[in-house]
Amino acid sequence: MLRKTSKETIAPYLRDASSYSGGNADEVLIPENAEELITALKIESRPVTLSGAGTGLTASRIPSMGIIISLEKFKEIEPVKKGEIWVGPAVTLSELQDHLKNTAWFYPPNPTETNASIGGTLATNASGSRSYKFGVTRDFVNAVDFALVDGRRVLVKRGQKISTPLRLDDGSEISFPSITYSSPNCKNTAGYYVQPDMDWLDLLIGSDGTLGVFIKICLRLISKPDEFLSGVLFFEKEKYCWDLIPEIRSDSLVFPCSLEYFDRFSLEMLREKYPNIPSKANAALFFEEDVAEAGNYDFTLGKWLTFLDKKNILLDESWFAQNEKDIETFHEFRHQIPSLVNERNSRAKREKIGTDMAVSDPHFLEMMGFYENVLSGQGIPYVIFGHIGDNHLHINLLPDSTQLKQASSLYDQLASKIIAWKGTVSAEHGIGKKKRKYFYDMVGQENINDLEKIKKTFDTQGKLGRGNIFNSF
Repeated sequence: MLRKTSKETIAPYLRDASSYSGGNADEVLIPENAEELITALKIESRPVTLSGAGTGLTASRIPSMGIIISLEKFKEIEPVKKGEIWVGPAVTLSELQDHLKNTAWFYPPNPTETNASIGGTLATNASGSRSYKFGVTRDFVNAVDFALVDGRRVLVKRGQKISTPLRLDDGSEISFPSITYSSPNCKNTAGYYVQPDMDWLDLLIGSDGTLGVFIKICLRLISKPDEFLSGVLFFEKEKYCWDLIPEIRSDSLVFPCSLEYFDRFSLEMLREKYPNIPSKANAALFFEEDVAEAGNYDFTLGKWLTFLDKKNILLDESWFAQNEKDIETFHEFRHQIPSLVNERNSRAKREKIGTDMAVSDPHFLEMMGFYENVLSGQGIPYVIFGHIGDNHLHINLLPDSTQLKQASSLYDQLASKIIAWKGTVSAEHGIGKKKRKYFYDMVGQENINDLEKIKKTFDTQGKLGRGNIFNSF
């Protein structure tokens, strides 16, 4: 067991991508294997916060007290067997993808931050651009080796239902509490996932480091597509892009796995690095479709060109990938905008205030119009980009120091409307510490009481992930 006790060695574990300040910890424990981890959990009496790769945006890994347990040594990747792969929680997405590169297998979840740990992606049920077709992290987890904060351990497999008690390795059992809460009907990772007759595994995924520790994770893989057809479509008006999304959803010709949106302000930023963006363009849509067999590529491209003909698109000025290099460039194009936002904020010493909200399909166009009406004329710079196929856009407000109160009020207004539409205040980043206020507004105190029953079932003393999701733990 490695221990870090000085302020200097603890400090890196009190930071993540959320820019949250005020973290504090007595020490950092770094177990080197599962046995050391279990021993530490059994004897530890202080609050415990789990530390991932530090890419999170909600401060889930930053404690205000107690100790940090870092699983950074859990980096094992086992061979693929029957379309499954067991990995340690500290393996990063990029390491997993590199491992699979020369195999016939493919792991679809692709969050923007490729340095995220697999354990962290389970904690937040991360997704990425390809979730439109393939689904989210939860859809690709077949089993976990899991430890409770008191050191009890259990192998949780796909198919084990909450209607049957979960039997732990010491013979004790956990029964799912009697509650009425259920999760919203849209892409969502706010609080615990709860649906009738769900698997225990689905509860653990997205639990924000509050129910237990992922020791080892079994991921489901799919056959790697031979090709990806991808392109960036440009539009003279943002509304033209919004209107195209329902048409794509209802069409029987095209089957994209990614649909990513860029508003006019995103394109303004992106022109710094991509001066060939058409001057008339005020919106863009990155699309991607997986092609199982290379021989079907031209046929798939033809279907897209047929579908896009006579739409309100700057088709002659849009980009279509011609080779692997183009595909990489388009993915870089998609991932550049968050980096550019962060760079500008750093130079201007501004605080970024980012949303992670989503609604169900019937409210999509209403949501887009609402965003336009509310954000225009406020005087606060902003960009909108993200997973438009899932009705899940990231609004990044970029206030100066005099606009912080106004920006906070604007965020409240946006969240209130999303909640009124039965949407979610967090579609992929989790709640952590930064979004508790909006989560409480979203679900209400009665449902919070239900979710607290789940927390107490796994962690009777409220020791694990204190401050994440709940105000009272």
